[in-house]
Amino acid sequence: MRARIDGRSPPPTERVRRPAWAPGTEVLRVSGLRKRFGALSVLRGVDLALYAGEILALVGENGAGKSTLVQCIAGTLSADAGGAGLCVAVPGDATGRDVAVVWQDLSLCDNLSVVANLFLGDERLAAGLLDDEAMVTEARALLARLGLARIHPLHTVRTLSGGERQLVAIARAVRRDPQVIILDEPTASLGVTETAAVERLLAQLRAAGAAILLVSHRLEQVFNLADRIAVLRNGVIVAEVSPLEVHPDDVAALISGMEVDSTARRQLRRLRSLVDQLAEVEPAASLPLIASAMAEALAVEQLCVHLLIGDGADAALDGPAGPAPAGSSLRLSAAVGLPPALLDAIAQLPLGPRGGPPGIAAATGEVVVIEDLRRDERWRALDGVGAWSRPRSSWSAPIAGSSGVLGTISGFADTVGRPQADHLELVSLYAGYAAAAIERERLLADATRRNRVLETLRGVLDMLAGPESAQGGLGVALLALCRGLGADAITVHQPDGEVSEYWATQLNAAASAIATGRQRSAADAVRVAGPRLDRARPVGPDVLAVPIAAPNGAMVVTAWWADPARLTNDALDLLDDAARSFRLALEREAFEQANAEAASLRRSQRMQRDFLSLLNHELRTPLTAIRGFASTLRQTDVTWDEWSQQRFLDSIASESDRMGRLVGDLLDFSAIDSGTLRLQPDWCDLGLVLEAAARCVTEAPPGFIVLCPCDGVPPIWGDHDRLEQVFVNLLENAVRHASGASFVEVTVRTCHDDRVVVEVRDDGEGIPRAHADRVFLPRERGKLDGPGAGLGLAIARGIVEAHAGTITIEPTDQGACVVVTLAVEPAADDVAALDPR
Repeated sequence: MRARIDGRSPPPTERVRRPAWAPGTEVLRVSGLRKRFGALSVLRGVDLALYAGEILALVGENGAGKSTLVQCIAGTLSADAGGAGLCVAVPGDATGRDVAVVWQDLSLCDNLSVVANLFLGDERLAAGLLDDEAMVTEARALLARLGLARIHPLHTVRTLSGGERQLVAIARAVRRDPQVIILDEPTASLGVTETAAVERLLAQLRAAGAAILLVSHRLEQVFNLADRIAVLRNGVIVAEVSPLEVHPDDVAALISGMEVDSTARRQLRRLRSLVDQLAEVEPAASLPLIASAMAEALAVEQLCVHLLIGDGADAALDGPAGPAPAGSSLRLSAAVGLPPALLDAIAQLPLGPRGGPPGIAAATGEVVVIEDLRRDERWRALDGVGAWSRPRSSWSAPIAGSSGVLGTISGFADTVGRPQADHLELVSLYAGYAAAAIERERLLADATRRNRVLETLRGVLDMLAGPESAQGGLGVALLALCRGLGADAITVHQPDGEVSEYWATQLNAAASAIATGRQRSAADAVRVAGPRLDRARPVGPDVLAVPIAAPNGAMVVTAWWADPARLTNDALDLLDDAARSFRLALEREAFEQANAEAASLRRSQRMQRDFLSLLNHELRTPLTAIRGFASTLRQTDVTWDEWSQQRFLDSIASESDRMGRLVGDLLDFSAIDSGTLRLQPDWCDLGLVLEAAARCVTEAPPGFIVLCPCDGVPPIWGDHDRLEQVFVNLLENAVRHASGASFVEVTVRTCHDDRVVVEVRDDGEGIPRAHADRVFLPRERGKLDGPGAGLGLAIARGIVEAHAGTITIEPTDQGACVVVTLAVEPAADDVAALDPR
């Protein structure tokens, strides 16, 4: 910020004595300051802090209370409430350092000399008399320290200029090195040169660590000097902002109390809107959009965009960054508000001085500003514009892309003058958007040309990677490849001699015969060459051929052009890449087929092992028992009585029946697992089914199985025998495996959705909730309950699900509860079978 003053850095800091406090130390604190004049409240609770090494600018409208605040800080007015005080003191300074104020009226005595004004009220004495020599010496040293040696200390103040008087007032304020320096409108009545001198001195004092409160209404000066800006409105500090973060329009809005909507913020909104539009618009429409947005943002009524054309334009895209190359010219591409005569004059311009400001800007790569076209030689090349439509001033800025100048943006005005610096910065910003739009359009056009090969390959790959087989999609992919190559015909020659031809254009019989013959000869030549030449290559002037190492043998793809002039080098690369894609697709298909066959074989072997393991597990117990009883009866050294023999035979018969049931269960499980279980449904009484199932469970002691009445339960549609098998399995499972159970209770109820629910409940140890679903899995059941668990529950679930029902283990406080839900009415398919109509 300090280097912004008059374009120069501040003078060396050693010219001003540094204070005793460190930069950034809080020097002055104003807290809750209030001041009234009668019924008028001027200050209404002002809070402010001032730090060493900074300039705090206090701004506000006339009557906001700035002067009253300064007087309260300086002590010339007493505050009604709150106060202002210094926060630091210099060690060893018994008198202390106070606040020095440079008032707007300067408070100088015009009839006295500079040195007399500097020491007014603080004169040096020697033997009771004024020590003029000491005061002059000290005044010279002070003025030299402040860089004001040009002011003679013995000159009368009335002979000085306004700026020099202001500098003398500031020198008087800083002579005693006060902690705070307050300046009330120090440059209000000064000219440009004098103002610059005062600003340089303030910057020098700030660099030396002084704490300065600057009261000013000149926002440009405030933004050049201040580190912070405090806005006072209606006796209250309404904002403290940094000049690096806000725009002068923001501060002006805060001063007046209007809505904060600065030029910078409006420009940001416009730029954001422009970016959003550029993201959606077609590239060809970008330049007119940018020209229109720039004209509105800069408030320029006449604006145009020229683009570089010719051989040099291509060099600008391919060459290094810099001015526009020779061999190109400028063509008008977009314009806003230009009169017809001016449009005709600048429709196409050469580079350099003969092209006027746009030509010079494009040739040099620099902004060209003409404040008065009538007096500037650079406009002479465009003198053909009629006087009635000739602008008075213009500017032209280059559109610089990543590799050079792409064109220019030019603005014209009907008044003499130079655009503001921030406008030129905005022009550069919009020129960057224009460059991006131009490069996007050109790159898109170039990419469209270059991507034809990639698009064709993508189409080929999409066809080959689709759900159809590679051989099935080969025809569509080859036709797409033929069109991408720009060929008239393409042919695939299979290893078995089969030929498939695809035509991109309609040809007569003679041309078709020529194409077929030329491609067949090319394929034979490729096969004769053998595998050592596995890349695409021309075979004659009108045919390209490429071998493909397919899994079932070598294939050859050939492409033919009726006009050999249309055969390009891109076609050779494209055919080569496509051949690799074909080969990969065919290999992928062969691999997937082999993988599917291997997976099917592994699945079959696993199922076979599982079935054999299950068969061995389930049949081992009855076979062992039968073999043991039979071998016992066959013992020759033991004579068994008739009762023992009958008991052994009954056991053999019982185990044989059990083995028969196990075989039946295995067959049922196999049918369920393969989805081939067949039912013979009919209307059946669920109560009779449950009674029959209970009678089959011979292992249950009397009264162990309790069947509750089934009153009100309607007949259901199902297979009587299969349902009986379900409940036999459930009851046997409860009898055999319900440890500690004293009863098994079977209840039946009807649900409102035409379903019947059967609950088989016991009071044993129960089944853990974590195992509630695993008990129905044949391979898990044995792991949970040990040997002999069987397939009963797995088969029961399969039969119930075949009836479109469910079977689950419901959580209970004691024992286990198996819930079977069955539909009352038959399914739609069963109804159709019963009533063919």
